[in-house]
Amino acid sequence: MSEVHILDEIVLQPGDIAAVLQLLETQYLPGLPSRHTLALSRRWISPPVQLEEQPNTLWLLWEVTDVMGYYTMRGTAGPEVAAFWAAVDTLCLQRRRHVMADAGQALPKPLEAP
Repeated sequence: MSEVHILDEIVLQPGDIAAVLQLLETQYLPGLPSRHTLALSRRWISPPVQLEEQPNTLWLLWEVTDVMGYYTMRGTAGPEVAAFWAAVDTLCLQRRRHVMADAGQALPKPLEAP
């Protein structure tokens, strides 16, 4: 079974980007060692400039060991994870999460071991 990728798409006013990154660094990332199947791989901002009257999108790319690791990661998320995302939601205009894996792999069925 191959690695799972999670891509968080967070739409923000340019002035709120630093606040979300600060929350990420101080509230979310320090807890990652206890959630050993999850790792932050990349962070991007789009567009890479501040435009008048236009929001930016912060993209966070996470790597998870595999499908079972994804469900382990979700099952071990404590109240601090919910608090982090609630804080992000107060700052962002919109947020979407994309969970992806290699398209060439066989997809497991619910309750089927990999």
